[in-house]
Amino acid sequence: MHFTVQDVDLLRAGPWFAALPQALQELILANSGLRSYRKGEVITREGEPAKGMGAVLDGQVHLTRNVGNRADALVGVGHAGFWFGIYGTLSGGRPSIGGLVAATPVRALFLPLPAFERIVADEPRYYRMVAGILLHRFASLHGHLAVAKGLAPEERLRERLLELARSRGDGGGATGSVALDVSQAELAKLVGLSRQTVSTLLGRLEARGLVDIGFRRVRVLV
Repeated sequence: MHFTVQDVDLLRAGPWFAALPQALQELILANSGLRSYRKGEVITREGEPAKGMGAVLDGQVHLTRNVGNRADALVGVGHAGFWFGIYGTLSGGRPSIGGLVAATPVRALFLPLPAFERIVADEPRYYRMVAGILLHRFASLHGHLAVAKGLAPEERLRERLLELARSRGDGGGATGSVALDVSQAELAKLVGLSRQTVSTLLGRLEARGLVDIGFRRVRVLV
C-alpha cells in the first residue's frame, strides 16, 4: 500500500471521491503512486500534454494561467484534498489549460494517464463518474464570473473566500468555520485588487463577524 490511513481518510473526506463506488476508489489508489515536489516546483506546465491526474495530500498549490507577456496570473489555490489534472486526463492527454505550482512542499497522489485509460476501458461508466468533478468546477467558475461582474469589491472578496472555503477537499459542501492558509497578497491576485485594498476589505469583513484574520491565514464563516 503506497498511502497511509490518513491519506486515504483525507481523500474519502472529499465529497467527490467519497461518492465514487468503492471499487473505483480502490482502483485509483492501487494504480497511483506518491510524488513529492519542492516549494516553487512546477507540477503541471500550461500547454504541455497531460500525463495523468492527482490529488494533494500535504501542502498547498497555486493554479496559474498565462496572460501573455506578463507573469502567470494566480487563478486559484488548492490545499490537501485538491484534485488536479482532470481535464487533460479526461481528454486523453491534450495540452493542459493551466499551470500548477507547489506553493509549499507538496506530497501528492498521482494516477498516470495510461492507468486511468485502462480503468475506464475496462469499465466505461467510470469515465462519467470521474468527469463529475470537472462539471462541478465548471459550475463554480460560471458562478464566479457572474459574481466578479456584479458585486462591489467587498462582497466580491467575501464570495471568493466562500468559494475557497467550500472547495476544501473539492466538490464543495464545507460548513461552519473553515481556515484558509492564504496570504493577503495571494487574495489580492485572486480578486484583482491591490494588497492594501484587500487588507482594508478584510478588516471590514472581520468587523462584520464574517472572517477572522491571522498570519497568512483567514478563517471564514461558511
